[in-house]
Amino acid sequence: MKSNRYTIHIVSDNVDTQKRFSISRFWLHALLFFIALIIISIGGVLIYYIPQIDEFSKKNQQFEKMVAERTHVMELYRDLNRLGQMEEIIRSNLSIVNDDKQSSSIEKTSSFVISYIENIPSQAPVDGFLTQRMLDKSHFWQKNHYGIDIAVQEGEPVLASAGGRVIFSGWTYDLGNLIIIYHGDDYFTHYGHNQLNLFENHGLVKRGDVIALAGSTGISSGPHLHFEIWKDSDAIDPLVFFPEYKERDISIEKND
Repeated sequence: MKSNRYTIHIVSDNVDTQKRFSISRFWLHALLFFIALIIISIGGVLIYYIPQIDEFSKKNQQFEKMVAERTHVMELYRDLNRLGQMEEIIRSNLSIVNDDKQSSSIEKTSSFVISYIENIPSQAPVDGFLTQRMLDKSHFWQKNHYGIDIAVQEGEPVLASAGGRVIFSGWTYDLGNLIIIYHGDDYFTHYGHNQLNLFENHGLVKRGDVIALAGSTGISSGPHLHFEIWKDSDAIDPLVFFPEYKERDISIEKND
């Protein structure tokens, strides 16, 4: 008669030691069925969820791409808004400069006249360390940076890089206390994050005049001067005019 039980013998290297397990045919078949059921269930779950996981991964990538593109658009909008504000400031104040050009010879002798030699930036605004270079073609994880940042001690004098007229002296959200000088011949310079502006709107300055005290106002991580040069509505790298800052360059971009 066929046995309904199975016996398993486990014999060690020491033949004196051995173990024996006995299991009925029913429980053996039940165990095998249970193991097969688990394997089939795992396989079914994988077959069902792997495509969904792949679909989720694709949708997540699309979502991240959409967020990146939206962030980039927001940065572009922010830059456009800032440029629009600067253009409005310049347009509203340039009429005063034009009035100066049309004034009488007596008025010219008593006021400061911008010359084509004076309007070219040639005076380094501060003596400090370059911490960030100009970046006007950014990626979505970086915003545009239309000038350079120069780390200095708070309260350090900020000098006018060229002679001209102050067309804006006030507060902005990003750059805190900001001074913009028109130098003639479509040259403009910006001096941001000042602790204190020493010139008011429409003030006349000469090259080397102290126009502000360096600070950390606006969106800033520490005392420094944000310095920009514009010509014909285009931002120009200040390092072109002041290559000496490269000798004190401690910016991350230097090592890129």
